[in-house]
Amino acid sequence: MKKFIKAAGLMAAGAAISTAAALAAESGSRIYTLSAGLRGFYDDNIFTGNNSDPANPREADSVGFEFTPGVRFTVPLDNTTISAGYTYGYRYYEDRPGRSYDQFHLADVALNHAFSERYKVSLFDSFAIAQEPEQIGTQNQPLRAEGSNLRNTAGLDFTAVLAPHWSTVIGYRNGYYNYDADQFGAFLDRMEHLPSIGLRYQLDPKTVLSGNYQYGISDYREADFRDSTSHYLFAGVDHSFTARLVGALRVGAQMIDWTNAQPGQRSDGVNPYADANLTYSYSDGSTVQLGVRHGRNATDLEGVLDQQFTMVYGSINHQITARLRGSFIGQFQNAEFVGVTANQGNDGDAENYLSLGVTLNFKINAYLSAEAAYYFDRLSSDVVFREYDRNRVFVGVRATY
Repeated sequence: MKKFIKAAGLMAAGAAISTAAALAAESGSRIYTLSAGLRGFYDDNIFTGNNSDPANPREADSVGFEFTPGVRFTVPLDNTTISAGYTYGYRYYEDRPGRSYDQFHLADVALNHAFSERYKVSLFDSFAIAQEPEQIGTQNQPLRAEGSNLRNTAGLDFTAVLAPHWSTVIGYRNGYYNYDADQFGAFLDRMEHLPSIGLRYQLDPKTVLSGNYQYGISDYREADFRDSTSHYLFAGVDHSFTARLVGALRVGAQMIDWTNAQPGQRSDGVNPYADANLTYSYSDGSTVQLGVRHGRNATDLEGVLDQQFTMVYGSINHQITARLRGSFIGQFQNAEFVGVTANQGNDGDAENYLSLGVTLNFKINAYLSAEAAYYFDRLSSDVVFREYDRNRVFVGVRATY
């Protein structure tokens, strides 16, 4: 199954790239971008390990280099836009126990088509084989996963204008996770389904109100005690305060049922669901965003069902000079584990995860830029031997054509 999903994801990216190349040849225009990055790095905790257990120390550091060639296609047509991209990564560690290198693959495909002014469809697929949490794309996994771990996320949205001021969006999301790392695969290998429907009302040119329903299914490969179904009901508002300041708010509730609960075990639950963010474009090429999210996460921790979390996140992208650009990203997440049985095991234990990153990019010329980045991660947990600190520094160059 894993090989099939991997092949399907790469084939989808390949098909979109082939289509884009054919359309480019017909039009005679260049719709592709080639890039390659070469960075040296220092990582003081390459396994995101905890050194509190003297019998099994995990913390190790290393210098190394990373090479990341990539290609991206974008094809705008009269009523259709096709985009596709692929990045290959090779990361070499000079001093790491075991294998001295990692490889990762990141690919994505998107298609947007307008049948008419009233009917539109959007499709996307995002695929990764990777090790780092940010590459796998899950906020619920703060620990690094060794090996070729696979994540594929796909979705479809159909938008229809029903009447003046009224429209509906019918959507579907699918998530597939398959981990090489044993400590993750036993508890995180799963397939997720999320069909949805939303009704939107254009209150005025700056404000859109919505009512939304989603039905979630989580189907675990091994940890079937975590299998669940969920109902999401929430209201939303999107508002443009000014031409530069926009915000979005989603507030409601999630009702979850664990379908394989045994007598005496937790079988259902209700929790708030919220997602809010503000984006401010304070000058040309410079933006700041701040958001907060509350909901449920899958977790790699053994013996629990999942976790409830509240996450605050933000970013700043600032054009310092015509050639120098800086960015900052930050995320803080507080989570509480939900046990199979109330008040037993790790039920109620808390975990805090902080992630910060700063990047500087200097444009040398139209094709070449220099970059430097620093990332800090910290996990503090009530669960023993999970805590860690991690510092990473990258310095290198990137070529784009």
